[in-house]
Amino acid sequence: MTSWATENISLLLRASLENVAWIPEWAGFISDVLYWLIWVVLRILLYFTFSFIGGSIILLLMSPILTWLSELVGEVLGDEETSFSITQFMRDLTRAAGLAITNGFYQILLSIICFGIGFIPVVGAAAPFLLFAINAYFYGYNFMDYTLERKQLSPRESNRFVWRNKFSSLSLGAPFAAWNLIPFIGPMTSGFIAIFGTIAATIEMKRLSEKT
Repeated sequence: MTSWATENISLLLRASLENVAWIPEWAGFISDVLYWLIWVVLRILLYFTFSFIGGSIILLLMSPILTWLSELVGEVLGDEETSFSITQFMRDLTRAAGLAITNGFYQILLSIICFGIGFIPVVGAAAPFLLFAINAYFYGYNFMDYTLERKQLSPRESNRFVWRNKFSSLSLGAPFAAWNLIPFIGPMTSGFIAIFGTIAATIEMKRLSEKT
């Protein structure tokens, strides 16, 4: 797919450059440089996309464990201890899984948009960094929401809270996003990073609640 896209974009660029009267002798060189730039950017974007989709799947599968872990950490930090209720646990678990699916959908949608930006010469070089930031934000959102669901915030209220604290969300999700980019080892072991991310997010949420 990326080879086909690179070839077709390069042909279009070469044709456009040949019609520019003042650079006919440089058209071949410029088109070759752009070809390899597009080749590199598209492959980086494809690798980023598949890595981040895998991270979303891992968070979805680990929702029961991370929900329970966040509750334990919250109790250690002094949150009000609540008696175990299978009904409430299933409600929290369903919310966490639903959020993971919803965020995963938006991650994929925005990743596709970033992939499209990658087709734009020069500007496309920024697409991998934008893709990383988007996915780090949503990963951090997932980690933070384990606390928000215990506070019984609605999804809309959670959206507003996380957006107000977007830099916390980005910093919490960045390690998990970066770890998933490590070939082979990253996707296989990122579940451990998700555990640390959940603990860090629960601590950060405690700090944010005390600040307000």
